Amino acid sequence: MQKKVWSGRVSGSVSQLMEEYSRSTETDHLMWREDIAVNRAWAAELAHIGIFTPDEITRITEALATIEQEFSNDQFTFLPSDEDIHVAIERRLTELAGEAGARIHTGRSRNDQVATDARLWIRRMAGDWREALLALQATLLARAEEHVDTVLPGYTHWQQAQPILLAHYLLAIFWGVDRTVQRLDEYLARFDECPLGCGALAGSAFPVDRERLAQELGFARPSPNSIDATGDREVFAELLFVISTLATLLSRVCGELQIWNAHEFGFIEFADAHATGSSMMPQKKNPDAMELIRGKAAAAIAAGAQLQVLSKGLPLTYNRDLQEDKPVTFRMLQEIILTTRLFDEALAGAVFYSERMAAALDDNLLATDLADYLVEKGVPFRQAHEIVGQAVRRALEKKCALMQLSLQDLRAFSDVFEQDVFEKVTFANSLARRSSTGGTAPGAVRRQLAAAKESLGEYGDR
Repeated sequence: MQKKVWSGRVSGSVSQLMEEYSRSTETDHLMWREDIAVNRAWAAELAHIGIFTPDEITRITEALATIEQEFSNDQFTFLPSDEDIHVAIERRLTELAGEAGARIHTGRSRNDQVATDARLWIRRMAGDWREALLALQATLLARAEEHVDTVLPGYTHWQQAQPILLAHYLLAIFWGVDRTVQRLDEYLARFDECPLGCGALAGSAFPVDRERLAQELGFARPSPNSIDATGDREVFAELLFVISTLATLLSRVCGELQIWNAHEFGFIEFADAHATGSSMMPQKKNPDAMELIRGKAAAAIAAGAQLQVLSKGLPLTYNRDLQEDKPVTFRMLQEIILTTRLFDEALAGAVFYSERMAAALDDNLLATDLADYLVEKGVPFRQAHEIVGQAVRRALEKKCALMQLSLQDLRAFSDVFEQDVFEKVTFANSLARRSSTGGTAPGAVRRQLAAAKESLGEYGDR
């Protein structure tokens, strides 16, 4: 096993530079658990079809247990000749089990072995990410329940637009995360196929039972086409898309919360555990968690493009270029798990200042409600919009709040205005009027909270 696994065709030694350039153990060592599991399943299948004798399968099983223990105790030694985790484990297996270890690769290729290992690793890590997503949703629900009565300005174009409830804003994040959970579940179901037994591209020449292999490794089914199973990388590309959608959502939210944290807003303050100071300015407390999450979204978005560009010119079968799929995908999956957990932790520890939010409410937030008042009096909306726009300009000229204009001021633009306008056009009524499904009225938000709890409960039951 000091020889390369392909050394029969190629003579001479590989250059040291080529050795270093092509080695992938830096990334694929992460799959040692999965590779041992695949070797166990494959060895059992070879025993079923008579490749291994009972004595040999015993030696193989014992040797794999020893290797597993070595990895668990951080005692496994890689050799410079180990191209990847698969070669390293097979080399060690042969050292421990003798000739039986050299039989382990009968009927399979590194192509189907790698593809199977990778799917198993992704499935395990995606399970960790799913748990982190559900924990984040639970935090969002808890924070929303705390703030069903907290009113703040809602913004479009970073201009005050309409009043909203803070719970409504937090639930907007909840539903974005919810879509990520849905995508992840659909993704895991779609790629719940076992490539093992597909060989290099044409299938195995030995009568292995691929349905049994799939069941042994916990897959729903064997992959239906050997070329597709070993050469396709949609299993990586689609996961990167799911990762990038959440990274983009959190980046947008973090950017907004970072501004809310600014002194001029003062809507939120993050715990000291999620902030840093300045090496020069003693007064600074920077919301670094938000900035780091926003920054790392760039790599998540780029990763999907990187893999698509990598694959776009390749034929359907395996090409060595595809060795570059795992470094980017594995790194991004690990990164998004940390990102999700950090955002969850930072949000749970943050303080929302409702009094600062209330103080920031500007009467211009009621401009739409003022137009709606006229609509209810029979004025067409486009005319009402024009009238209220003129009233806003008058308030700016007088340097007063919109609803501090007198009735006489308002009637200068329309004689439809009556004294009841000051009772009807208020922040409380503005919220209450938006009571349809998905609106920011307190009743609608409470219904939304109930729906969110039900959705989270359904995911927890799966």
